[in-house]
Amino acid sequence: MPEISEINVNDVIVPEVRAWLNAPPSVPDVPPVTLDIGVPVIDLPAFSPLDFEPDVQPPKITPPKQKPPEPPSTPEVKLPRTQPEKPKPVEVEEAKPLIQQVVEAIPTIPQATTVAASSVIGVSAALATPFLLKLIKPIVKKVMVKIQKALGRKVKVESSWQRRKLQRARRK
Repeated sequence: MPEISEINVNDVIVPEVRAWLNAPPSVPDVPPVTLDIGVPVIDLPAFSPLDFEPDVQPPKITPPKQKPPEPPSTPEVKLPRTQPEKPKPVEVEEAKPLIQQVVEAIPTIPQATTVAASSVIGVSAALATPFLLKLIKPIVKKVMVKIQKALGRKVKVESSWQRRKLQRARRK
């Protein structure tokens, strides 16, 4: 077994703590002065306090006698007299064979052509949209520039980067 080499530990350094720098603020040991010296005396000449005792006794008020509330009148409801109807007999359809049920579930030719035509139109419109946008966008841009020139407004000149981008888009 190999020998364990000696471990060197550096000296431990304890920094000096300056307690006077971190001391809490000093608070006096004596409580603050809170003495009651007395009630202030006000001696005003010719001062007479208000008399809050009434000279006249108010008459006693007796509450009026309440009548007992009348019960609300209930309107008379006349129910129509009807004779109970006899239940109608339930018509039971005969069970159709499976082949007939399948034939009845198949859509007619006009229904199928209508659905097929609408789906073809939808798919073709979705596929043609990017091509139409590439065709229409430059035309709309040119028309807007001509309208701005006719109105006398300054037309923003495209940068060379925008012109190159447009030329590359036309090549594709």
